[in-house]
Amino acid sequence: MGAYKEHMENVLTKRQKAADSSGPTPNGLAADRKVVGVAGKWYDVTTFVDRHPGGDVLKYFLNKDATDVFRSSHPVSGVSEKYLKSLKVVGTYKYDFDADPFNQDMRGLYERLLKEGYYKPNLWWYARKVAVCGLIFAAMLWLVVGFQQTWVHCLAGVLLAIFWQQIGFMMHDLMHHQIFETQKVTNLVGTFVGSVCFGVSANWWRDEHWVHHMLTNTICYKTDFQDPQVFEPTWAQNVMLFPLMKTKFQAFLVQIQHIIFIPACMIGGRLDAIIGSYKEEKEFRQYIAFGLHWMWMCALLSLLPNWEERAVFYAIAAFGEGLLHIQILINHYAKDIFLKDELHQMEFYRYQTEQNINISNPWWMDWFHGGLNFHIEHHCFPRVPRHNLRKVGDMIQEICRKHNVPYDSSPFTTVIWRTLNTLYNMKFLFKLDPR
Repeated sequence: MGAYKEHMENVLTKRQKAADSSGPTPNGLAADRKVVGVAGKWYDVTTFVDRHPGGDVLKYFLNKDATDVFRSSHPVSGVSEKYLKSLKVVGTYKYDFDADPFNQDMRGLYERLLKEGYYKPNLWWYARKVAVCGLIFAAMLWLVVGFQQTWVHCLAGVLLAIFWQQIGFMMHDLMHHQIFETQKVTNLVGTFVGSVCFGVSANWWRDEHWVHHMLTNTICYKTDFQDPQVFEPTWAQNVMLFPLMKTKFQAFLVQIQHIIFIPACMIGGRLDAIIGSYKEEKEFRQYIAFGLHWMWMCALLSLLPNWEERAVFYAIAAFGEGLLHIQILINHYAKDIFLKDELHQMEFYRYQTEQNINISNPWWMDWFHGGLNFHIEHHCFPRVPRHNLRKVGDMIQEICRKHNVPYDSSPFTTVIWRTLNTLYNMKFLFKLDPR
């Protein structure tokens, strides 16, 4: 056991040293400043990094090339380029370092998607989605008000869960600038859809989710960083997470993690998201939105005849909405985990393609997955509107076949099984760790 622990420490030490020496560096330029590389130029972001509109994600790319990350995550309106031009250039470096043909073709696809209008949202399509959400909410309210039977009220709870799931997808699209390009409109509508309707801070979700997108399946032991969607203190789906499981109770949970994964997501997923967003939120406007959420929620619960039915109604809704949290996690849990600094020596599009799992389903089930079924496409081009992802998927598959890059796609139940199987196998490896 001691030999295993020493072996793992040596492996991680070697990986960290290799990661520390990878990629282009500022080579002493502006050593006392914070810089980020975009398209061969080092930009001074010392005074900008703390007011970056996209949150803390910029801090993870200091002294690193962030060209593909920059293009992937910013609106196409030109506002981001204006910010970039306002920053001081303090040096240059060789762009396209060690670029592989696959990444080059994916960059070409990015340009093609811009040119052919794939980034342009169909507002009528989104209007229909909003209308469907409104109809679901109206049907739920009708069942609550128009009937006295308990089983009908339970059915209303199911409809509220579906409403939360679909409105959660809408918040996801909004905060990725898939619908509106301007920051102010996106934040305003996102606050209503996310914080008021869904009950989870849209700002908190945006900041954590962009970090997840740009640093997918990565961790850093030195700074105690984890991709927000890769680590939960209740399970460890990869040996890279073993050092983070430090208590005997966590060691016990690892032994049963394949059993508790689905119940934990269903029962605790919504509660965990609410508490997490409330703890991290700092904007006063969001707390006003939280208050509005609980006002309409309490008004809705007051329409039910007694406390027992209110508790059952909300429990059913929260439990059903927990399915969304399973959908969020299973696209990554059966994939490898890397050190954060290792990511900077990897090509962006290849890494994103290989670190995501798609859900195979017919087009008429796309509504159920909210675009998360096209996870490879979404992680490569997160600002492409949901309704265009199926077409983009055909283009990416063609490039993957050309360069023999795996395109991982499986049915929904298969991906869940792969996740559970990964969790199950980890318990045997964790036994070898002497803690």
